[in-house]
Amino acid sequence: MKSNKEQIAELVKEMLNQSHKVMLKKIDKVLNSGCVDTETWNKYDSPMILPRCIIAAILQDESTQYEAKGTSFEKEMKKEIGNIRYFL
Repeated sequence: MKSNKEQIAELVKEMLNQSHKVMLKKIDKVLNSGCVDTETWNKYDSPMILPRCIIAAILQDESTQYEAKGTSFEKEMKKEIGNIRYFL
């Protein structure tokens, strides 16, 4: 029988794998939407700013899926998330 830690780890890995697939698709959505100016991006002048902005936006967008906003679990999750982030 698997321990609780093992079961939790499996669930987290499964959700992360699902999110990873979704987030990869969002890269094309961002680049094709016109919301970022790809024409003026320059690989020699601050080349990582735009990619980092895209990553941050995608990660923030994906994280909202798991926050349980508007449910009876919102307060409990907010507390637990804060505690976990403290240790990361």
